[in-house]
Amino acid sequence: MYNLPFTRFVSLIFFALLLGFTACQKDALTEIATKDSDGLVFSRSNGTIVDIAISNPDFSTLVAAVVKTGLVDFLSRNDLDATVFAPTNAAFAALPAPFNNAQNINNITDQRQIKMLGQILRFHVAKGSYTAAQLGNGAYNTYKTAATPFANRIYVSRDAANSVFINGNSQVVAADVLADNGVIHVINKVLLPPTDDVAQIAIKNNFTALVAALQKTRLTNIFMMPTTDATVFAPTDDAFSALPAPLNNADNIKGITDPATINTLRNVLLYHVVGGRVFSADLRDGITVPTLLSGKTLRVALTGGAQVEGDGNATGSNIVLTDLLARNGVVHVIDQVLLP
Repeated sequence: MYNLPFTRFVSLIFFALLLGFTACQKDALTEIATKDSDGLVFSRSNGTIVDIAISNPDFSTLVAAVVKTGLVDFLSRNDLDATVFAPTNAAFAALPAPFNNAQNINNITDQRQIKMLGQILRFHVAKGSYTAAQLGNGAYNTYKTAATPFANRIYVSRDAANSVFINGNSQVVAADVLADNGVIHVINKVLLPPTDDVAQIAIKNNFTALVAALQKTRLTNIFMMPTTDATVFAPTDDAFSALPAPLNNADNIKGITDPATINTLRNVLLYHVVGGRVFSADLRDGITVPTLLSGKTLRVALTGGAQVEGDGNATGSNIVLTDLLARNGVVHVIDQVLLP
């Protein structure tokens, strides 16, 4: 359900007070209706990105967020030249309060929350105007403040059906809504900047054996470095439990003293890491990807479910959770340790 009275109120405020539009200027906006795959209606317009957002009730939460964070002037600039990945109301509704709807956002008074919301919005605005056809796979710099080397980047991927995904799990559901100062692509999930590195994701999600293995092989620092940019296939504790001792649990791994065993464990861990960011949408059946273990590759199999196969494994390892975005990479969770 959309808060239509609030939308009309915001529209009046924008046009009368913030944008200074005259009635004639408003009437001059030409709109062509277009529908996304879910039947939501958006419009193409001669106006700015802000004008288009105001004209569509499916963006009422986004409009409230733009007003609350003081980004109206920024997104109305004639020289902006940006690509905006615009979340729908339904996308915002999946967030916790007070970010889940227009009314709650309008009532925010905590300056820390307002600042955080502003950074999230800037994370949706890529520098340069790109239509869907011009959006190549890879990284795009946004207007978010960059605290670390990759803190302001979003990543575009395409699946086998050529659907466009941002950061692996937010899909473009309506493309090429053209504005005078940029291009809008409508997405079905809000993009949240990552707050943890790869090692912190493993720690916070109780990958105790993996964390112990990283510490024992002195690889932890690599996966905490802001300059690392990698894809990690992370085995669960249950995956490690299928290995022979002393590699089968965190306590046994912590007790390893034999240098040869530690070196073997290090090689096994490096075999789980691919340079650069490979999202689930990038995976194709039968492709091989090089790992950080010199000369060794992993094979991807998508028939009957997503799997990654190690040379030393009798069966493939199921990818049970995908696209955990880190500040320095992306993590996919697997149910079997990969053996080179």
